[in-house]
Amino acid sequence: TARRKDAKSVKIKKNKDNVKFKVRCSRYLYTLVITDKEKAEKLKQS
Repeated sequence: TARRKDAKSVKIKKNKDNVKFKVRCSRYLYTLVITDKEKAEKLKQS
């Protein structure tokens, strides 16, 4: 999930229709919303 080198932590929030990855970087908190279950699984592995 952390493609950025300054990413500190990742929180994964799941609900029935999408998965949210909250990526904490040095200045901002990025939220990735993935509605695709397969893509979410791929991201989790990385």
